[in-house]
Amino acid sequence: MSAASWLIAFLFFGVNAQFKIPLPFGNIGLLKNDKGEVEITGNKNFNLFGWGTQGDFKVTTGNGTFNIEGSDAALVNGSQYGGASRLGVDEKKGIDIGQNVTLDDKTAAGGSGKESNFLQDLLGIFRNFGKPPS
Repeated sequence: MSAASWLIAFLFFGVNAQFKIPLPFGNIGLLKNDKGEVEITGNKNFNLFGWGTQGDFKVTTGNGTFNIEGSDAALVNGSQYGGASRLGVDEKKGIDIGQNVTLDDKTAAGGSGKESNFLQDLLGIFRNFGKPPS
C-alpha cells in the first residue's frame, strides 16, 4: 500500500482531530460532523470593491453517505455570476444530483426531477438578462 493510500485511509477512518488551515483568501478544513461523518471543506473569497471571486467545496463521507458540493461565482459590480453543483449518494435517500446557476439576482435551481423547470428558468433568466427591472 502506498503512502498516499495510507494517508487517505487515516483521514477517513482514523481522524478524531478537527482543524481549519487558513490560506490567503480562504481556508481548508477537516472535521467530523454530528452524525460522525468526515467533512473536508474549503473556500476562497476575494472581493475588491464588489469585484472578485468566491467559491467553496465540501466532501462528506461516512455512515453510508458520500456527497460532493461545490460552487464558484464571479463578483461583478457587487452581483454574483456563477454556478453550484451537488452529487450525493445516501443509503437511505439514494442518489441526489443538483445544480444552480446564478446571474445577478436570479437563480435557476435544478436537480433530479427538476430538469424541465431548470431549463425554463434558465431560458427566462437569459431572455430578461440586461433588461431594467420593471
